Amino acid sequence: MAEALVSASTGAMGSLLGKLGAMLTDEYKMLKNVRGDIKFLKDELEVMNAFLLKMSDVEDADKPTKLRVTAVREMSYKIEDNIDQFMVLVVGRESCSQDTHGIKKLMDKCNSLLPEIKTRRKIAKEVKDIKNQLKEVSDRFLRYKTDESSSLPAKDKVDPRLRAVYRDATELVGIDGPRDELVKWLNEKEGESLRFVSIVGYGGLGKTTLATQIRANLGVGATFECGAFVSISRKPDMKAILRSILSQITKQDKVYSGLDDIQLLMDKIREFLQDRRYFIIIDDIWELGTWETLKCALVKNTCGSRIMITTRIVDVAKSCSPSNEDLVYEMKPLSEADSKKLFFKRIFGCEESCPDSLKEASKEILKKCGGLPLAINAISSLLATTRETKEEWDRVRHSIRSSKAKNDIIETMNYILSLSYFDLPHHLRSCILYLALFPEDALIERQRLVRRWISEGFIHGESEQDLMELGEEYFHELVNRSLIQPEEIRYDGKVGCCRVHDTILDFLIAKSAEENLCTVLKKQCKPDGIVRRLSLTGSEDEEIVEQLDLSQARSIGAFGDIKQLPSLGKSKSLRVLDLRYCNKLENHHIKDIERLYQLRYLDISLTGITELPRQIGELLYLETLITSNDLCELPESTTQLRRLARLFVGRSCKLPDRLGNLVNLQELDCINALQLKHVEELGNLTNLRKLTIYLDSDGIESNKVVQSKEKLASSLCKLDRCGLLSLSIDYYLRESDREEPFLPALGCIHEVCVYGEDIFWISRWLAALPNLHTLYLKQSKIDQQDIQMIGLIPNLLELSLGLGIDRTQRLVIRCKGFQQLQSFTVSFPRMGDLMFERGAMPRLKELELHNFQEKPKSDAGDFDFGIQYLSSLGYLDVGLLCFRSTAAEVKAAEDAFKSMAQANPNRPTLEMSRQNPNLILQDEQIDMAGSGTTQENEEVA
Repeated sequence: MAEALVSASTGAMGSLLGKLGAMLTDEYKMLKNVRGDIKFLKDELEVMNAFLLKMSDVEDADKPTKLRVTAVREMSYKIEDNIDQFMVLVVGRESCSQDTHGIKKLMDKCNSLLPEIKTRRKIAKEVKDIKNQLKEVSDRFLRYKTDESSSLPAKDKVDPRLRAVYRDATELVGIDGPRDELVKWLNEKEGESLRFVSIVGYGGLGKTTLATQIRANLGVGATFECGAFVSISRKPDMKAILRSILSQITKQDKVYSGLDDIQLLMDKIREFLQDRRYFIIIDDIWELGTWETLKCALVKNTCGSRIMITTRIVDVAKSCSPSNEDLVYEMKPLSEADSKKLFFKRIFGCEESCPDSLKEASKEILKKCGGLPLAINAISSLLATTRETKEEWDRVRHSIRSSKAKNDIIETMNYILSLSYFDLPHHLRSCILYLALFPEDALIERQRLVRRWISEGFIHGESEQDLMELGEEYFHELVNRSLIQPEEIRYDGKVGCCRVHDTILDFLIAKSAEENLCTVLKKQCKPDGIVRRLSLTGSEDEEIVEQLDLSQARSIGAFGDIKQLPSLGKSKSLRVLDLRYCNKLENHHIKDIERLYQLRYLDISLTGITELPRQIGELLYLETLITSNDLCELPESTTQLRRLARLFVGRSCKLPDRLGNLVNLQELDCINALQLKHVEELGNLTNLRKLTIYLDSDGIESNKVVQSKEKLASSLCKLDRCGLLSLSIDYYLRESDREEPFLPALGCIHEVCVYGEDIFWISRWLAALPNLHTLYLKQSKIDQQDIQMIGLIPNLLELSLGLGIDRTQRLVIRCKGFQQLQSFTVSFPRMGDLMFERGAMPRLKELELHNFQEKPKSDAGDFDFGIQYLSSLGYLDVGLLCFRSTAAEVKAAEDAFKSMAQANPNRPTLEMSRQNPNLILQDEQIDMAGSGTTQENEEVA
């Protein structure tokens, strides 16, 4: 994997070294007179880069070393900013000279000679200045003889997990349920083969505490003949771990203290465990390799032995419990009731003893803890030593985020979280710290985050590597390591969004401030130092925001009710401007945007911005442009954005001619592919990998529709041959244009969405698409023949079906179709609309019934859809439409679905929600309706 261009550890050093290398090539002819100085800069910075990489793994560096690291890292940003400024001049002049020929070229050369000489002199002076700065930094630290490897003397830190091992059971809260569940599981099927249980969850959830209580409950000596409990560090000493296991199972501490051969230690452990029933706990495994080594020492016998591991990493947990007989137990945060119990117990003894004046503050603090026992223990221990006033409690709450709180348990909490941080590879450290820019409880979309990572330079792959795919691997690795909380988990395991636990977010904000990666403004407080990446939430003091020096800022993200942005004109180093969801922003807020020559990422979606500056084409480095749905048109100059890789526009946006100039486009969403001028250009975008088109014939003459269809088929065939990976098509065709499908069965067509009633005219074409994965049928009239034809689509994985309101025929899902389908969503179903035969949809994992709109006629039998026949079903989601239903009817429907879920042998997870619960008929409404009807009948009589 290529080193990131920009990172928290090395600043802009990777990007800078790449640019210096490019400047030494023949391509940059204007720089020949300063090549010697450029080579000096490159050589010197390579040494400094190595120093930064080395220091990034020192967890407790001394003050002089931290100062040097900061100075070198900040210098890398400053040097790159200077180089970027004159590189714009170089690129501009080189491109101009390449476009001229003959006498015109000679005249242009004479006319531009004087400005070119000035540019050369300016660049030469800048390079000399940079060289002097570099020497100054190096000389300064040489004078004080700073040792690169220096760090604070090692402290005799006590492993915080030991406190969990020896904690009194009377201090614990919320552990009885998980403990009893796992003890019951561990005691099942005595006398059988070795079984495993993995406990997985992020740091501070209480995994070690739970494992310790299970060990105490089972008891070695009564239930098991021998046992051991070992904790693993990030850099484990395997000999010491094996010696500890051997000493504990044999109860002979001194005998094996000098044994130093790993194989001999394993042999002795295996020999001792061969015919014994044992219970071994391996706490906090960080990597699979450690487990693979330890597993060799743990013999598989048939005595009913058990092995329990705890880990923060999901993949490790699954690998340690590979059999269907094993268990992966996911730790959950404490419930609200247990959180309160633990919090108040440590401070007042019980909730009733809490003064009324502190209850509101307590509620806010508990919300911040988010059910994390480690955080509750830390903050409650700190509060127990402070005065019982709301002002003092608020001060403590705010001081925790700013790392000003001095408390042993708070330090322990930060230490445990830092273990996860330093276990990350360098490229993931930057990615996780970047999340400090998002507000508390924010739902962070995966693709939005990955695109921003790319524009920041955090993701840098090998040649031809897809950066979006690589970025999504990074995202899912953070989920795997339990550092971000997954939301909107799809049937295929992909996570659509994430959240960051408040306690982890506090750690990230503090750490990113320490690395000067991100700046989160606090009320009435102006930030110290240089602002590199800024987060605005609307709660900041407007005067402070206006006074900010953003001349070196690389990223600005705005959230919520932002009404005013800082002046953008001087932010010449800005790479990312993300204004998504800021619906109070208007056109004047981005009036100077064309001056941001380094801008890579611009998102104005879901804002009040309806126009882009006409000079948008001057943003030569722009890679991602996401526009508002209200944007009237893209400026003509947009076609000059030769580096643009991702373009997202609304369907009402008028597109410029010559779209084919955007030769680097990889994603385009979305374009009316029946507009003739666009279709002709589409075939030139041969680097496209993801394309969304819609086919809307409204307002287009019939003869032009015919021409467009022919050209579109030709263009799409060309793109398919050039490597188009995903084509999504939305159909809005007039009935007169719905002849036989005009598109061939292309392998790149992955998603189709059809609006309208009849689909019979397209169903045979759908069934012929070899790689169609997703199909949406909205407001469609579907009959049994259609559903059977759709069932023949060979690789269909996801189907969403919107049923019409005037249905008369039941759709039967038979056992012969939908062999690969994993997700099925049905909107507006009623009783009698749907029936699954035995063996239907054999791989279906998710079934969602939205806006279920029928009342039970008598009992649960009225609701029989055949859900019990869905053999792979793991998740059932039902949204009950409450309109004009009584509370008793809604409750009866809920009970019926619970019965259906229980009847399925796979016991799927059932989630139910009431849609429009405020419209449930109350008793008095029913009475009034009844009396009103009677009165009306009497009047008629």
